Amino acid sequence: MIIFYEKKTREIFGVISGRVHSKDEIEKVSILGSNMKKEDVGKYVVPFKTKYKMVEQPKTEMRVVNKKTMRVEKVVIGKERVKVGAGTIPDVSFADLILDFESGEKNIYDYKVKLRKSEVVGFMLK
Repeated sequence: MIIFYEKKTREIFGVISGRVHSKDEIEKVSILGSNMKKEDVGKYVVPFKTKYKMVEQPKTEMRVVNKKTMRVEKVVIGKERVKVGAGTIPDVSFADLILDFESGEKNIYDYKVKLRKSEVVGFMLK
């Protein structure tokens, strides 16, 4: 998700949805509101991280299954718990609000960005 806001008022006026963006999208894409200059626009790219879960899967190893021909096959010898990727989640302290924006539960245009030293640190209702 890429969020565009007016630096002076901190009002959000444009959003590009999605969790994965190309380098070109992040660097080159911009949205301008009416009567705005490029230097009046702030852009915030929401960082995402991989979410993991533990799953049980068969544990295998290669074994000789026919001593006469010395044929080797993969054989299940048990089960093991493995950590696997299970999607992505916002990597910010206000992740629940970002998820609400994505799902449409809350309207992002009802909010302004909270800034600290020109960095987005959250959102507040208008």
